[in-house]
Amino acid sequence: MKNSTQLRFATIRNNSINDEARTAEFVISSEAVDSYNTVFTEAGWDFTRYNANPVVTYQHDDHSSDPDMVIGTSEIRIEGGKVIAKITFEDFEDNAVAKKVFRKVKNNILRGASIRADIKDGRMGEQARGEDPSVVYFTNQELVAWSIVTLPSNSEALKRNVESLEDFKSNLQPAVVTTEKRMSVFEAQLVINKNKL
Repeated sequence: MKNSTQLRFATIRNNSINDEARTAEFVISSEAVDSYNTVFTEAGWDFTRYNANPVVTYQHDDHSSDPDMVIGTSEIRIEGGKVIAKITFEDFEDNAVAKKVFRKVKNNILRGASIRADIKDGRMGEQARGEDPSVVYFTNQELVAWSIVTLPSNSEALKRNVESLEDFKSNLQPAVVTTEKRMSVFEAQLVINKNKL
């Protein structure tokens, strides 16, 4: 299956800001169905790549020649089905951007973050598992990066993201049972269930 990079919006955790330690926590993923009608499964996460270089940037400015766009580092953990990222902002004397972003986070002006994940595998939802058949469930994904942002993505990034998701979904369409006529997925499931009796 062809890999697909996806961007997703994330949010800051309430009461997670520590002034003295210059830290804040963001919920960067959960198993809730998102606005793209997809789910990142908890068991599917691989943080190895990210943990090797756990930097956090501002505005996904990963390739900036300005080193201050790297505003800190983070630790990733899974807690209660949610992926939590705890950022430690760089020392404010060394990085004015980190200081400004931290203040905006603290003052509830900047509340969002965005993750970039490399999708390795996924499937359409299965009713037998209590899932929605119209939802894509990513079952193997690698965290590439996350960033504090003003908006989850720009319009061009969103367009590319949606296109890659549609391409990914086209490879996941459930097989349709064929008899004399083409059946719907629902009809096919009824045939399967009837044969099990």
